[in-house]
Amino acid sequence: EANILQWKFGDKEATITGTDIKITFPFGTDITYLTATATLSTNATISPDPTPAIDYTHPINFPVTEGDGTTTKQSTVTVTVEKNNEANILQWKFGDKEATITGTDIKITFAFGKDINSLSATATISAGATISPDPTQSIDYTNPIYFTVTAVDGTTKKT
Repeated sequence: EANILQWKFGDKEATITGTDIKITFPFGTDITYLTATATLSTNATISPDPTPAIDYTHPINFPVTEGDGTTTKQSTVTVTVEKNNEANILQWKFGDKEATITGTDIKITFAFGKDINSLSATATISAGATISPDPTQSIDYTNPIYFTVTAVDGTTKKT
């Protein structure tokens, strides 16, 4: 037989369904330099060798040949990375004046008489996330404003 029985990256085991081998790593994992180990059916060989570091940013085909050389099966290894689930405001500034962020509250104190009817802010948010409404647009801050930050994976957090 020409089968891959087990596929591992370190201690993390992939799921094998027929000739499809799939595994998902946590957000932030670098999959451009992974080493794998493959357990094959008796006397089978694999090419290319998965033990040196390989870039898995695209699916990779691994032909597995039966010990007598008569049968070769193409197995495809697909590695994915989870999308970022962080939806945080990391920094909030009006010009060079930075606000204090506590949980989902953003607070800033201006000098008496400061016109807060039309301010724009800059926000640093989690990687890949989006924010609405757009704080860089002119906003009236005389009453609390609620912003929604949406993570890449679709989870949201109101601030």
